[in-house]
Amino acid sequence: MVKIPKYQKDDIKKIAILQGGAWGDNINSTLMLKPIKEHFKNSILDIHTSNLYGNAFDNNPFVDHIIKHNVNSKNDAINLALSVPKLIADSNYDIISAPHPMYNPDKWTSIKHPEWGTNLILAWVRALEDMGVPCDNLETTLKLTDTEISNAKRLLNSIQNDNKNILMEIHGESGQTQWSPEWTKRVGEYLCDNSFNLLISHKDKRGDIEYLKNKFGKQVYWVGGLSIRECAEIFNNCHAFFSVSSGLSNACNTSWCKNDIKWIETVNSKTCSSSVIREHGKVFNHESNLDSFINMLKVII
Repeated sequence: MVKIPKYQKDDIKKIAILQGGAWGDNINSTLMLKPIKEHFKNSILDIHTSNLYGNAFDNNPFVDHIIKHNVNSKNDAINLALSVPKLIADSNYDIISAPHPMYNPDKWTSIKHPEWGTNLILAWVRALEDMGVPCDNLETTLKLTDTEISNAKRLLNSIQNDNKNILMEIHGESGQTQWSPEWTKRVGEYLCDNSFNLLISHKDKRGDIEYLKNKFGKQVYWVGGLSIRECAEIFNNCHAFFSVSSGLSNACNTSWCKNDIKWIETVNSKTCSSSVIREHGKVFNHESNLDSFINMLKVII
């Protein structure tokens, strides 16, 4: 049974963010945390999230309490925005916000910053604007533990050559990318033929990963045994990152990660890309032509 906070009515501003989405949604929502704590100096900031994806908030310096509600699926996690308000009705929160873009499809733009365009990530900016909290700088936050850093370093230390490392994200849960196993194979072949190590992030050792591993041996590493959080530290030790705007992309957008790593992102549309958080140094591919994509790599990698 999840313990629900019960607060006294006093002068401390008590704020609940209901963020039950998948991992990438959760990490994107952290752009709200620092502005809230800076605006409400005397406040308690609680995150109500899921047991499946709540570790996106672990060790975050701006969160007072993380309440992880038990769910069995991604859909159940997203639907916490509907069920949690009943559970916390007597908690005496002053502000309750459920900013997930699925429930706020008309709020994918900033009122104060229309120049940021249209992007689902801006639903969290609009939630701040609805609270009266200024948001002039988009920054998501992630803070790893010493154990997580050590786990990433252990894998990096296992690499047995001096080639430059490239991290590759190969799957987007929400269908936001044209990347496929064929892209993994062809792009992986090009990179390995040009003396790069390929570190592939996916929860399973898919057939395309095994294909590259069998062909290139110690140039290819599966990093799916690490968490998304730990792979953010892998990113900091790579020459380039190939992303599809899924969970790892969002982790690598955070304050934890370097901003001088070459980044190539393949997504269907700008509205689902990571550009709104950090655009500098990124190349965005919205086309489905794999041959053209590889020709582009000959210029930028």
